[in-house]
Amino acid sequence: MSSTPRGVRWITAGLLVVALCGCSSLIAGTGGDTGGSAPTGPAADGPDVPAFAADLERVCTEGLGFSGLPAYDREKKTVHPAMLMNRSGDDWSQSEPSAGDYPKGWFLGYSDKPAGAELVVCVERTKVTATGKVCDMEGDDGKPFKVRTYNTSYRLRVVEARTGEELYRHTGEARSDACPVYMLTSQGEDEDKYYNEVRPKDFRRNVRPFIAP
Repeated sequence: MSSTPRGVRWITAGLLVVALCGCSSLIAGTGGDTGGSAPTGPAADGPDVPAFAADLERVCTEGLGFSGLPAYDREKKTVHPAMLMNRSGDDWSQSEPSAGDYPKGWFLGYSDKPAGAELVVCVERTKVTATGKVCDMEGDDGKPFKVRTYNTSYRLRVVEARTGEELYRHTGEARSDACPVYMLTSQGEDEDKYYNEVRPKDFRRNVRPFIAP
């Protein structure tokens, strides 16, 4: 089936086998109070913190942190809460991993305040490649339609929310030769295209050293 709610990304049932490959780099430094932060108003207005998750877009796009957020200290062996931000098109938006993908508290959810974030995990689609596979689907109205599938390349970064300092970068690919069992489409997305996307649980080992050292 297909529908077009705003803000919903492509989703498939768990029958796809996604192969991930890529390279990673660790950026030196543990951050602190300097570099990257850019207050948006006078100090008299209070601490510089994000009011909404969408405000963290600037951390991913420009490396501009929020000086009012808690400091990140990787030497502290505790959970450092992160916000997951995703971009598959033009806009960044918050994502929340499915229950069971991560231990509770690793990622802030939709109901949590972004002012609690120590880290921002930025995931963006960088390239699409047609697989050549065409899948037969059925719409809500029962009418058949065809979907072309695409593999994607992505970039994953772990960034300090307070300073905007990039701590880690990884690039990889999400591939599959299977047809989706069902799919949801976002407003503005082509209903005849399906993109194999990296799933949050697939990069758990990449972000764990920073969120739960």
